[in-house]
Formats: sequence, C-alpha cells, structure tokens
Amino acid sequence: MTNSELVKNDEIDLIDLIKVLWKKKLTVILSAFLFTIVAAVYAFTAKEKWTSIAEVISPRASDLGTYLELRKEYALIAGTDFDAGTLAKELYEKFDRLIYSLDEREAFFKQSGEYKRLAEDKGDDYKLLFDMMTKDTVITKPDEKKDPDAIGKKISFTAESPEIARDTLKEFINYVNNKAFQMDINEFLIWLNQRINALNYEKSLIEQDVAIQKSVRINNLSRAYEIAAEAGIKEYSRILSGDNLAISNIMASDTRIPLSDSQLSDGTYLFMLGEKYLQAQLDIVKNQPVIYPPKYYSIQEDLKKLKELLPKVKEAKAQTYTYQASPSYPVQRDRPKRLFILLGGGVFGGVLSIFFILISYLFNQNRRTEYKD
Repeated sequence: MTNSELVKNDEIDLIDLIKVLWKKKLTVILSAFLFTIVAAVYAFTAKEKWTSIAEVISPRASDLGTYLELRKEYALIAGTDFDAGTLAKELYEKFDRLIYSLDEREAFFKQSGEYKRLAEDKGDDYKLLFDMMTKDTVITKPDEKKDPDAIGKKISFTAESPEIARDTLKEFINYVNNKAFQMDINEFLIWLNQRINALNYEKSLIEQDVAIQKSVRINNLSRAYEIAAEAGIKEYSRILSGDNLAISNIMASDTRIPLSDSQLSDGTYLFMLGEKYLQAQLDIVKNQPVIYPPKYYSIQEDLKKLKELLPKVKEAKAQTYTYQASPSYPVQRDRPKRLFILLGGGVFGGVLSIFFILISYLFNQNRRTEYKD
C-alpha cells in the first residue's frame, strides 16, 4: 500500500470518526448533562468553608491599660528602671508563644461552642479537634519578599459560615490574650511578693538589732545600778568627795567630753553616775517607745505601698497585642467552588462519553476488518 493510500485511509477514518461522534452527539450531551447534575448535587450540598483573617502586632502604650500604671508605680517604689516599650514587647512575646501552642489551641477548642456543635454530629471527636487545631487554624508570619507591606502576624480560622469563622477567630485571639496576660501577671506577682518578703526580712533584722541593743543597754544599766547601790553612790556629784581620787580624776577628765564618748558610757564605769541617775536611765529605756533608724521607716513605707498594689493587680487590664486588621467577615467562599465543579462535571461527562464512543467505534472497525479477511 502506497503512502498516498495510507493518508487517504487516515482521512477516511477521521471523517468516519467525526460522523460517528456527530451521530452520537445526543449521547455526549446527555452524559455531560447527567454529570453536571451530579456535580451540582455535590456543589450545593457539600459543607461550605469560609475563612476569617486577622492581623496582629505588638501592643501600643494605650493598649496596656491600668497594668502600665501599676508597673510604673512598682518601679518607682522598688527604685528600678521601667520602659513601656519593653513591657509591650514582653507581653507580645508571651502572646506570640501561646498562639502557636497546640496545647492552648486544644484547651480553647474543647470548650468552644463550635467544637461542641460539630462533635454532636461526628463520631471521631479527636479527628475533628485535630483538624480544628491544625487545618482550620493557620498562622502566617510576615514575608517581606511576598508582601513588603506586611508588618503583622496573620491568624486565620476556617468554618462552615462567615459568622462562625469570624466569631470563633475573635474568641480564640481573646483567649490567647487572656492567657498571655495572666502569665505576665503571675510573674509580676512573684516579683512583687519576693520584694515584700525581702523588705520584711530586712525590717525584721533592724527590729532584732534594735531589740538586742535595748536589751544590752538595760542589762548594763541594771548592773551599774547594782554596783552603785553596793558602793553607796547615790548621786552623780557625791563621788567627787572622799578618798576615791582615781574615780574623781576620771570624772574630772570626762566632764570635758560628751557622756556618750566618755568612759562613763562604758558598762565598767556606769555605776559612777549614781543610783538616782541610773534609775532614771532605766525607767526611760524600759518605758519609752523604740526609736528605729530612718531606714526602718523607709522600709515600712515601701511595704505599705507594695501591699497596696496587691489588690490592684487583680483588677489590672491590658492587651498583649493590637489589631493591625481585626477579624474579617469573609465575603467569598473558600469551597466548594460551585462554578468550577459544575464545569468540571460537564466536561468530565462529555469526555467520558466520547471516550466510550471511540472505544466502541474502534472495536467495531476491528471486527469488520477481521470479517472481511
């Protein structure tokens, strides 16, 4: 068979093929229509998926609320440096750490209304929970290459309706915010209580030292009083008469310097002051209120101020993030893409019917050829 005959036969086969397809056009159309119907049933009955997206950044000073003033007040009392920017950074770092925590996601979704609603219809609660934690919740870091204007972290949640997606995302972000803030509050309470304990310890040391000094003073005066009584020294001036020349010399020399710096202030020579003076000293030391050094009263005032902060901590409010873009209300469905599903169903049905028609045509052609042979 020549090449021209082969080409002619191919042209005849192609023409015959087109004729067969044209004759079977109703079959192709019907198949495409049926598959479009099937695709439409799926497209309009499949559960919808909508995604809400939020963008968060580090909190501003105005977002730190009453907690900012509380921390400032603590820094003033403790005498430490304070910077609002540093506090905002610390809070956002806690928020950022918890937003990625699968444990926190699990804790949130287990108590969420959306999970409880879906769990009633599905038997595999763990798979549902896992999908909500990993597939439905997505966190995207800013990528300067893809989006040079992006400055915040994007958090998204996918649900069966726009309202559920947006509301659940809001609740999730608020949940993480509360957990992160409570974490910082707990740390601050540890510092605050440590500071109070340290000041209480320092205060107790001063009280102990003053008490010991008072006890030693009373013991010295009491011993000197007993010695003066046995020596018969009633008055301070009486010791200048008589034969106690050595004592008189000490007295004479010590009258030129303050009593606190003289030998008379020492326990050994206190008896020389006489019973009357020593008794007066004892009465004063025993009965007068204790006078502490200035540092003691400074510590006492700091303790008072720090303890006043404790109830304020429970009432403190702050945000550990701020919205660059609040959770969006999705206006476009993620899936199912109904138009693509309908077109795909129609095309698939048409192609499938054409395929079977061609197979049938080729099979019949082979049978005819074999019959002729």
